[in-house]
Amino acid sequence: MDYIDRLKRARKQKHMRQIDVSTALGISRSTYCMYELRKNKMDVETFGELCRLFDVTPGQMLGFEDWDRSEERR
Repeated sequence: MDYIDRLKRARKQKHMRQIDVSTALGISRSTYCMYELRKNKMDVETFGELCRLFDVTPGQMLGFEDWDRSEERR
């Protein structure tokens, strides 16, 4: 699983649609969709905003930290 798969997983866990995420970020739905389709690469600032939006650390999104264990600590 790569960070794009984790991105989709995080969005679905928050019960958000692509349009919800794009609105929260202030970008077009098509731009966000292209990230999930791996057609466009996002910049570091957008990646950070997505981590904050989904309440995950960059390490979790990149697969360096155990996602499930962090949820137990909440």
